[in-house]
Amino acid sequence: MARKRYNIGQKLKLLDEFETLRQQGYSRRKAAASLGVQPIQIRKWTHNRPVMQQCPRKKKSICKGRLSALKHLEQPLIGWCLDQRAEGIPVTYALLQIRAGQLDEEFRQRPEKSQYHMIRALCRANEIVLRCVTHQSQRRPQDVADEALEFLVVERPIVGAPGVNLDVVLNMDQTPVFLSMQPKRTLNLRGETTVNGRKTSNSTNRVTASLAVSASGLKLKPMLIFKGTPNGHIARRELPALPQRNELVMVCQEAAWQDDNNMAKWIDLCLVPYLQEYGQGAAAILYLDAFTAHFSASTKAKLETQGVQLRAIPPGCTGLVQPIDVGVGKPFKDRVRQKWIEWMMRQDAEAPVMTNASRADCAAWVAESWRNLPQSILKNSWRKSGFSWFPADVDDSEDADAEIADVDFADAEDAEVADVPDVAVADAAE
Repeated sequence: MARKRYNIGQKLKLLDEFETLRQQGYSRRKAAASLGVQPIQIRKWTHNRPVMQQCPRKKKSICKGRLSALKHLEQPLIGWCLDQRAEGIPVTYALLQIRAGQLDEEFRQRPEKSQYHMIRALCRANEIVLRCVTHQSQRRPQDVADEALEFLVVERPIVGAPGVNLDVVLNMDQTPVFLSMQPKRTLNLRGETTVNGRKTSNSTNRVTASLAVSASGLKLKPMLIFKGTPNGHIARRELPALPQRNELVMVCQEAAWQDDNNMAKWIDLCLVPYLQEYGQGAAAILYLDAFTAHFSASTKAKLETQGVQLRAIPPGCTGLVQPIDVGVGKPFKDRVRQKWIEWMMRQDAEAPVMTNASRADCAAWVAESWRNLPQSILKNSWRKSGFSWFPADVDDSEDADAEIADVDFADAEDAEVADVPDVAVADAAE
């Protein structure tokens, strides 16, 4: 029978259960037997308990292993790595190998494979791991965070003022929806050198979805932009015949992207009907990012005609303060992807060529995903968009306090900035 190895978390849990059994009158031997361990294990774990409580729960041993051959370089290497990350500069094992070679001639003479394993072990010992980049910017993360704070210092009193109709405080942005969403990873037998993956015949085809939400958690009708001639066969005959024509505005553009003409259509067919239903004569505020079509002369004039106040989100700050980017895009795309997976499961795996989903399929996925997106997600996208838009007294959600992270602004230089809570600066820096 193979020996079972417990990690530290499991050992501590077994010790707690052992003590409970002892309090119930079990002998040491009987209590250990009922837990499936030996009494000598219990004695050893009890002796090491103070040390185990200081260790990560997933480790299986309290031993730190042999000392690193880079111990003398640990402080300068790890310090350099963290300094680079604080500036938003990506760091890899290869860069650390080069840096270590600059600091130590002996390390530079080692084989490359040995260098890699030494650097990797040093990083793991200091809780440094490879992570996917979740936010990209051409500027330092702290500069972006500072600009986002300055933006909210101006905007928050506007949207949070008494009497403001949150139904007409709006944010709109575009997001791509791909007709093929083949995963980049797959389950496969270990050891195979080639891992094959089939893709559809036109895997780059995509549709652009223009999504808009209000600060009160209401949704505007989405607009889908398909690739095609604006007044061609697809736009005039195919799209108007789809069952989702009453839930979606569907148009065509040569590159399936938002331009001035489609912005005008979005205003006429999505924004104006919404304002007629929910505006009640209140002045609307529309937040848009710095995309060219959003601030063209024709777009500005059309919005001004409708009495809509256009507000610009600073470039590079959309990942921190734009509700669509922060709180709506991912849950929406997750639902669309689930629809695509269900569609894929119905396809013929033995077909010689896999085809993309149709425009009708895509329209159905988007309409159902948007319809099923709960209002709580839309509200929280404003309350917890990296930074918080609203003070607590505007927040009518029972669980809002649990949804918003507490952040210390003791070091903030500006007192007004310090009053803006919920800044996930650490996340913004990644």
